Amino acid sequence: MTPLVPMLLHRRGVLITALTLAACGGAEHVAPVESPSVALPVVTASEAEAALGDLASGTVVADERIQLAARTAGTVRATGLHEGQPVRAGQVLVTIDAQQTEGAVQQARAALHAAQAQQRQADADVARNEPLARAGGVSRTDLEQDQLRARVAATAVEQARAALAIAEANRRDQRVTSPIDGAIITRHVRDGDIVQPGVLLLTMEGRDQLLFRFSAPQASLHAFASSATVPVLIDEREDQPIMGTVRAIVPSADPATRRYTVEISLPPDSSLLAGMFGRVRLPANSAHSATAVTIPSAALTERGGLTGVFVVGKDERLEFRWLRLTERFGDQVLVTTGLAAGEQVLARVDPSVRDGAHLLPVAPAQ
Repeated sequence: MTPLVPMLLHRRGVLITALTLAACGGAEHVAPVESPSVALPVVTASEAEAALGDLASGTVVADERIQLAARTAGTVRATGLHEGQPVRAGQVLVTIDAQQTEGAVQQARAALHAAQAQQRQADADVARNEPLARAGGVSRTDLEQDQLRARVAATAVEQARAALAIAEANRRDQRVTSPIDGAIITRHVRDGDIVQPGVLLLTMEGRDQLLFRFSAPQASLHAFASSATVPVLIDEREDQPIMGTVRAIVPSADPATRRYTVEISLPPDSSLLAGMFGRVRLPANSAHSATAVTIPSAALTERGGLTGVFVVGKDERLEFRWLRLTERFGDQVLVTTGLAAGEQVLARVDPSVRDGAHLLPVAPAQ
């Protein structure tokens, strides 16, 4: 029985070999997939002398930022109030329910009436006794006492009037109104909270004037003279620079960074919001100016999370190339890395374009 084992193994090996050869012989040869040809217009990257100074980051801020605090003690009534709510000047925002306030007004008014009654009585005594004192019917000392009581009564009336004015002002302070047209940014209290005078109630911002605030080094301040026009690049809107006007340079540098705060007034724009991020181009040092190229924004495409263009290479083959960009102005974009002047790129990109595709002849883009 033993000699049969090698024979069986031999036959099995022959069978496996035969099957393998049959499989290899029957398989079709798979040719590499050829990238499809495309017929799209091209454009030539043009040279542009760019003053590539550093970009200074900044933030859009509201020129008016107001904090409203309680002026009287009591329970807050502010139903329906919320962050982001637009408000108008004079609109009642919060009511402070102070039960003792109305009582204080009534008490002060009663005290004033009593003081006025005492003053009338004192004045009447003086008017009656002055003729009697001249005739000798009343002593001079009694008349002087009557006159003193009249002066004291007049002073008491003035004090009572002041107390009533304070009580009425406290009652008016129960109604907290908006001093500006704007929006509520932060609500520091809730309906039903008990507050004391000085407790912060709301923070508001106006919409009439927005500023772009950033910091610049001393060497760049000459570019930001008062009333100078400066393009501001708001994040995600670099292709639409906002032309602002320099309002002021804070004349004191940050001791840590040695940079000065610059404020640029922005024109009215409903799409701008306080807190938006942006940049301003600082003037370049002539010793570090660089040469950049410009291409149409339509030539840009994204592949694998990278932004770049398809460059026309050898044998009219397309090659995707990542680029480093700076600003976008209108329909043009400034390229600082990845592309040289004179190179040709696809003027627009179809989603089907792939690396290595062959470019068919087509009229150049204008």
